[in-house]
Amino acid sequence: MGLLLSGWRLLPALLLVLMPPVRAGAVERVIAGWDFNQTNDLLRATSGAGTLSVLGGLRIAPASGAGSGDPATAPDLALQLSGFPKQGTAARSAGVEVSASTVGFQAVVLRFDLRPTSTASRRLQVLYSVDGRTLVDGPFLVAGAGGAFTNGLTVDFSGVDGVAGNPSFRVRLVSDWEGDGYVGAGGTYGTAGTWRIDHLRLTGRANGDPADPPQPGEATGPIVLTAQPRPLEVPEGGGALFRVAALGSGPLTYQWSLDGRPLPGATRQELRIAQVYQEHLGIYTVRVHDGDRSVLSDEASLALLTDPTVLPTRVRAEPGPAGAIRLSWDTRPGVASTLLRSHGWDGIPVVIGRGLTGGSLDDRPPVGGPWFYWVELR
Repeated sequence: MGLLLSGWRLLPALLLVLMPPVRAGAVERVIAGWDFNQTNDLLRATSGAGTLSVLGGLRIAPASGAGSGDPATAPDLALQLSGFPKQGTAARSAGVEVSASTVGFQAVVLRFDLRPTSTASRRLQVLYSVDGRTLVDGPFLVAGAGGAFTNGLTVDFSGVDGVAGNPSFRVRLVSDWEGDGYVGAGGTYGTAGTWRIDHLRLTGRANGDPADPPQPGEATGPIVLTAQPRPLEVPEGGGALFRVAALGSGPLTYQWSLDGRPLPGATRQELRIAQVYQEHLGIYTVRVHDGDRSVLSDEASLALLTDPTVLPTRVRAEPGPAGAIRLSWDTRPGVASTLLRSHGWDGIPVVIGRGLTGGSLDDRPPVGGPWFYWVELR
């Protein structure tokens, strides 16, 4: 059994369909995409630029993606979600949220593959926001059975005002009630049920792209770098991340270089350095290839932080009271600590404690980790 579709009457301009919509042969580009084949960082975008968050306190784990539309074979994994709410509680609170800028794009579409188990909620509700705050009902789908992927599910936002060219577009895929409670995809609902999501991508047509794709022998559009790598200044032994975002008419490949020398194995959209030392310092660039064409990024320097009083310090974490996380770290006499938290180790750090002298703090991070902590001693 596949997925029975209904609910599109809630918003006639927003449709959920099993096959991609026909749009006069328009060239779709990935705004943000996830293949979930990297077990060390499941929620990291593997193409484009966007953030994927987990809602409702769900647990995440890699699981087999066999049967999904992801073309990868080794590994072929999907994002498994577990820990859904008890029967009759917390409707529309558990699932995932995609956040991405659609500036420069039109005809925005969300695509994904879904595999519920028989006891997982069979109803998936789409919610979206164009103002960064208010959630609007999109369509919903009802799973006819569990245990197999249904591929190519498509939510077409091309007719919805405010989605194209939006710097803070958000869309959620959450479990919902039918009537007075949840109904399992194969009958009885249970909290042991899981969803698997794979091949998740937000796509659009770049502004200025022709409505029809180029024919063989015709010229294609240039490679466009939509985000350049930025200069970094980090303490010795700290981590560094360079990232680029690009648009092209075909599959893109990447090659990072340090001071003009190609770095072996540095062929992804982002370049991570776990611990920075003297040999890593210099000027970084990335050349982005689209078939026979290529473009070189701006230069981005990597330097050591010149303030000798700032030192990266390891933070230890263990369960604290009432569901909190108890954090602790080593201190030095007369030196205060600043505690920072980020969503993912390469996320934007947010200060959650300043002027700390005790070397410990309890924190209750927002739902949708993973969360990482750093301490600076000054």
